[in-house]
Amino acid sequence: MNDIAYDISHLLDVELSQADAPAPRVVRAVPVVAARPAQPSIAEAQAALARELMQVATIHDALVQQYLRMSGDTFRETYGN
Repeated sequence: MNDIAYDISHLLDVELSQADAPAPRVVRAVPVVAARPAQPSIAEAQAALARELMQVATIHDALVQQYLRMSGDTFRETYGN
């Protein structure tokens, strides 16, 4: 059986220095309310969607043409023009 002694005298020094310090002040924080982003109007949402669709229209057309080439059909053959 080993008896181990711990030197805790340093804890007493810390407690004495804390006892001399003034007590911390209690300050209430002002509650922060998260700002909500403004909800877009229906017209703004439609305009944003239209812009996105116009941006991807060229890519969409290219993918359709690639699909038709891979399947052996052309655009005119598919729609009988």
